[in-house]
Amino acid sequence: MKKMVMLAREITKKEIDLGIGTERSSTRLSPIFKTLNLNIPIKNSKKYTPEIPINPFDGTPMLVMPLLFIPHDESYLFGTPSIIEKVGKQELQPTKVFSDPGKGTGSPIIATSLIAEDDDILIVAACDQYHSPTVKSAVNKILEKMEKEGFQSGTVLTTGTRNPAFSYIKVKDDKAIEFMLKGTIPKDDMIAETMIVCIRNKYLRKQILSKRNVTIEQLKEIYPYSEEELKKTQTQLHEIVKLMDTCKDVDEYLAKCPFCDFSKVIHRLLIPKMTYSTVKYQEEWDDLGDWQKIYQSPIFPKDKKGNTVFSIPKLISYTDCENSVIANFTFNKIIVSGLKNRIFAVGPRGTIDLPLDMNPQDFKKEVVKVQM
Repeated sequence: MKKMVMLAREITKKEIDLGIGTERSSTRLSPIFKTLNLNIPIKNSKKYTPEIPINPFDGTPMLVMPLLFIPHDESYLFGTPSIIEKVGKQELQPTKVFSDPGKGTGSPIIATSLIAEDDDILIVAACDQYHSPTVKSAVNKILEKMEKEGFQSGTVLTTGTRNPAFSYIKVKDDKAIEFMLKGTIPKDDMIAETMIVCIRNKYLRKQILSKRNVTIEQLKEIYPYSEEELKKTQTQLHEIVKLMDTCKDVDEYLAKCPFCDFSKVIHRLLIPKMTYSTVKYQEEWDDLGDWQKIYQSPIFPKDKKGNTVFSIPKLISYTDCENSVIANFTFNKIIVSGLKNRIFAVGPRGTIDLPLDMNPQDFKKEVVKVQM
């Protein structure tokens, strides 16, 4: 049976007050940050209220995954408190709802494995991603390969981007053969990860449990990390295995589990029997966030004229601007004047200057030009 493991995180004041979403930068950043390829550090587990101008290098809470989509398949929704509140008002309900404590994208998948049957296929996706018919078609291609060709897992990849903010999978024929780090400049045999993954539950459990007594030397064959990072990963895996042995349900696991990033820790364990399918980044992949929601968020303060401004304070001067997002992600001073209802962002990879209320798909096409 297929089980959808749906991830939906929205970082609002409610989450910030609970300390959820503040421990790390989100994997789904707003278009400004993602487009310009920045690493935004978050102040560890502390409530952070930025001031105008917001210093993006100091740390800014992000809004994440605002769109809720509940499929008709058996679906387990892992959501932050504000998401759970919203989903309760929808007509179509998931099979089960769990509160996501913000312990990484890997934890919900591992927790689901505790209550799934061996032959169940877990389909991991963000709610807004799986809303796309193209993504669902790519997932179905993977499921068909798993059924007919014996693959135990599969990942949806996106072609047509060279953005080093992505992680990349090296591929050969129908197989995924190596997981590459973020920051990699991709070659022809490498395709960008989307973190939509299909996994047969028995295989997921086998791969994790086999790391019960894993050594640093063995981890070096799987993870291209420093000695310090390998020790952290070893500790994570040891803790996860112990909890999988003892925890009886999802809630117990989530309450006790360590932080676990799916891409960083789990995805690499699935590579030995992994296939893939692709979607086209410029045409089919929608991973650029919601500008209006970022602008309207109470998390981001505005000046007296309704502007949300991101910059190192001394490196920006703006006059006669109203109801705009203004961002300087460089270490050079910029001077801006006369913006009305605009998104204006300057970064090391280019400049965005677009209407705030632009149609999201048209906006996406313009942003892709900067990324390429």
